[in-house]
Amino acid sequence: MVAIALTTAGVTLAGGSMASAGSSGASGGGVTPPKPPTLSGVSCVDRCAGLHTAAPGAKIELAGRRLGSVENVKFRTKDGGAMVDPTDVASRRVEAKVPDDATDGKPRVIDEFGQVAKAPEQLEIVSESALPAPGSFRLADATVAPEKAFFYGTGKPTLNYMFNGNGATDVRIDLVDEGDGTAVRSWVLEDIEPNSEQTLPWNGEDDAGKAAKSGEYSFRIGGVGDSLSAANGSTTFGYYDHKFPIRGQHTYGDGIGAPRSGHTHQGQDVFADCGTPLEAARGGKVQFKGYHSSAGNYLVIDGKKTGVDYVYMHMKDKAEVAEGERVNTGQRIGEVGETGNASGCHLHFEMWSKPGWYEGGHFLNPTKKMKKWDRWS
Repeated sequence: MVAIALTTAGVTLAGGSMASAGSSGASGGGVTPPKPPTLSGVSCVDRCAGLHTAAPGAKIELAGRRLGSVENVKFRTKDGGAMVDPTDVASRRVEAKVPDDATDGKPRVIDEFGQVAKAPEQLEIVSESALPAPGSFRLADATVAPEKAFFYGTGKPTLNYMFNGNGATDVRIDLVDEGDGTAVRSWVLEDIEPNSEQTLPWNGEDDAGKAAKSGEYSFRIGGVGDSLSAANGSTTFGYYDHKFPIRGQHTYGDGIGAPRSGHTHQGQDVFADCGTPLEAARGGKVQFKGYHSSAGNYLVIDGKKTGVDYVYMHMKDKAEVAEGERVNTGQRIGEVGETGNASGCHLHFEMWSKPGWYEGGHFLNPTKKMKKWDRWS
């Protein structure tokens, strides 16, 4: 048996060697460093002439992973490099001040274990005279997604933009109807920081709170008091008030007035394979959902800001939304079927004026409208 003597310093083995408490083992070991930091980008935050262009004294941000242990940031200089303490450290970003003798190069971060990560982009250093005037605005990039959107739809058209400048500035954005050139909505956003991505969603309403008409629109962006830029057309998108409900191949059948047993047709039939997805032509509140011997599985949606009820009949199964539920334009509501008194798989679609379907309203002719929705959907 090997004799072991315990001491307050550690464990004495029979051979006389000592293993200290907290060490990695008798072989020596030590503390194993964590995975090294990584950098995914560098950007100028203050005193900037561009996203990757800074003057001495500028504040920059280095983005990446495992940055919480960073102790130094190194900049390139003519005599080899300058090390500075970061001004702010977090797990995914580090901020630092550009030293006076910095030159063009890729900044590095160094953590407490001496592990180094280099920025993927070069930081260009310019003189004080190259900085734009305080509060200036120069649009660097702007895009809109999605390129086609619908009122009260499943995806709001959202402007993403970035501008270069020197310090926070007020930004003006106009939403312009490309058909007649008029601005239907305007925003003034105060104290927006340059050189960082900004977003602005649009809810489909004009400055008066009314639903915008269907057509092409574009965002124009600039500093307050400056001329506004459309960013070479990259902010142009289509915006429409309705979406054609059948999301697959289809053909038109009987419309309003076609003869039926004891009455005339009150809607538009559109034929498609059973199981073809159906989406809400106009979002709103589900008013009725049920089954009728003639209509089959049916659904009635009170269209938002229209006063019109939209009726879907002969659906394959029960509608996939519940009474009282709010649905968006373009949201899936079910599938084409032939339930009830139907011959062939098709959607029987009706539109009713206010106050609504069998509530004192009257049926409207949806055919021309549906064909228009069909063209742009």
